[in-house]
Amino acid sequence: MEKSTSCDHTRTPVRNYRNVPRYEIQTLSRSPELEFIASTIESVLCRLGFSGDDEIFMDQDAARLLELFFDEYHFKDTDLQLGDRVQDKGYQLLNEVIDEDLSDIPKVDLIRVMSSIYTALQRRTQGGDEYLRFINEYSGD
Repeated sequence: MEKSTSCDHTRTPVRNYRNVPRYEIQTLSRSPELEFIASTIESVLCRLGFSGDDEIFMDQDAARLLELFFDEYHFKDTDLQLGDRVQDKGYQLLNEVIDEDLSDIPKVDLIRVMSSIYTALQRRTQGGDEYLRFINEYSGD
């Protein structure tokens, strides 16, 4: 596991989340179990993005939500820095779904799938909700 040694001016570790180990898309598409994990996580992201609430949840919020799980599971942080109410709500919801639906999945597999989603999100987003709209066509509730 890679630990970051550099910090920003607030003494918060600076991490390169793009280097978190991930599965290749071909590997995901050949494994029903990995596809189930991905679709479960993407479904939560869609629920947050299209809940109809007054809170706005965009691609950057989805990326930050995944980063929080990388911080906890990959980087082994015990003190997560939730940024705002939207992130807190998203973190609680995804954590609940993981506990209920994905509790038997090894954390290493969970993180690798999340990292694959993170990479796809980074490729598709243009700063709005392009990724969320894309996955909503396939994984939405």
